[in-house]
Amino acid sequence: MKRLLLRLTVFCIAVYGLSVITDNAHVWHGLRQCYLRGYKNAQVDDLPYQSVRSLPASESPRPWALHSRFNEVSIPEHVLDSTRQWKTVALAVIHQDSLLVDWTSDEVPGADTMRTNAFSAAKSLTALAIGAAELDGLLSVGDPVSKYLPRFSEGPAAELTIEHVLQMRSSIPYTENYKNPIGFMAKCTYGKDIMRRLQDYTVEGTAGIPWKYQGGNTLLLQEILLQVIDVPLGDWFHQKIWDPLGATEEALWSIDNAGNERNYCCFYTRGTEYARLGKLLLDSGKVGDRTVLSPDFIRRMTTPIGPLPDGTDIGYYGYQMWMGHHRGHAFKSMQGLHGQYIVLIPDLDLIAVRTGFFRPKGKLRGIDRDVYSTIDMAMAASGIE
Repeated sequence: MKRLLLRLTVFCIAVYGLSVITDNAHVWHGLRQCYLRGYKNAQVDDLPYQSVRSLPASESPRPWALHSRFNEVSIPEHVLDSTRQWKTVALAVIHQDSLLVDWTSDEVPGADTMRTNAFSAAKSLTALAIGAAELDGLLSVGDPVSKYLPRFSEGPAAELTIEHVLQMRSSIPYTENYKNPIGFMAKCTYGKDIMRRLQDYTVEGTAGIPWKYQGGNTLLLQEILLQVIDVPLGDWFHQKIWDPLGATEEALWSIDNAGNERNYCCFYTRGTEYARLGKLLLDSGKVGDRTVLSPDFIRRMTTPIGPLPDGTDIGYYGYQMWMGHHRGHAFKSMQGLHGQYIVLIPDLDLIAVRTGFFRPKGKLRGIDRDVYSTIDMAMAASGIE
């Protein structure tokens, strides 16, 4: 028995050592956060496993005004069925600047206080942080990336602009596969020194084409931003966005061992607080009389890329944001893994938020199908046909 135990110990040490040598030690964190909890990849309730930066509630909080029919709206039975099937955590609806629906699941333990992972909806937050830097004159999205990161100054990389990166048109092959346990995104999500992982990647082909959705682009935006600000991204976002928004609750953002945000994901707050981000866009970058972001930046951020030289037409993506039409209404949305949605429908003065563990598969016109269902829910709650 002692010999067997010794062999097992040696084997385990050897396996761990091999994972370190091959730069795959992150898999042990992934196992703990995902597979040992019964999930195949990261989930919305993984906050207890994160090292985080705190974004405190605003010094001048702006609680939502309550709609005259606040929480008197009956959630349709088919919507409730869907929330059970896909383990929805929260739904929130803001209509005409008033909180109409603040629903949390009674089947998800702790749903009423749970700060859920925004996943890729956090990409939009990074774009907002870039917009704040542009407003302050620290950069322009038309600038070449090489102005801030000299390693991009030669070859095809010299043509790369910040706007290309914002629009997921960098032509840098980071890859985007959260189910690959030893892939780029897994190493960033569960590993150390995430900014270091960007250093070996550069433009391959032509900057600006093709469009390819990759979290590495969002990480690169953080690296660019850190060249012109003197605080971490999370502190910058708090100073320029979160505090001015009048957040009534603390938010949290996951950081690595070096204190850099996992900014392509891993921002944590509750549904009604996420809705503030939608309102900022709906109000063209203003909070009351204060200009937080320029209206022109918001316009560019929420304008589809359109036709590209390679013949594709990206009519559903802007600066780390998604766009579409539903039932005759244009909408803009922040979208995250498993169905984290912050959707605004400008002509209806309507904001809808959905957070949860799972979502139906499939896309329609480049957008998650469940975004359309979330809009339907909000329109029904608001009495809009």
